[in-house]
Amino acid sequence: MGNYLLSLYVGSLFLLIFIVSPVLLRTPKNKDIAGHFYGKILWRFYYAFGVLLLIYTLLIDFVEGFILLFGLGLNVALSSYMKKFKRSLGNIEDYAFDHPLRRKFRRLSYTSLALLSLNLVISSLILITNFRGG
Repeated sequence: MGNYLLSLYVGSLFLLIFIVSPVLLRTPKNKDIAGHFYGKILWRFYYAFGVLLLIYTLLIDFVEGFILLFGLGLNVALSSYMKKFKRSLGNIEDYAFDHPLRRKFRRLSYTSLALLSLNLVISSLILITNFRGG
């Protein structure tokens, strides 16, 4: 059961990072709307997989689950900060591309994506280790 839960988590992270994120966030226009939809998807991911990882932690492997929950928690904390920061900005397209506030938001977005990618690597390594019986 643990490998199924991890596979679902790893596959969803992969989909979020390599399919959803590039499609929505690389649009040349309407970045505000695309970001809004990406945020909605991301928060639903956090809720669903927070529960999944909690089940994994309590029923399968406490240490591995705790590590994965911690990684997800870092993303949740950063996304919460970004949500508040974005609300204070309003429409991101009202700022020039090189405006300091827009650059800060872009750096935060890249940091969030890097954290998700790190979660993908760690969860993939745990999954591979479990499949090998180690």
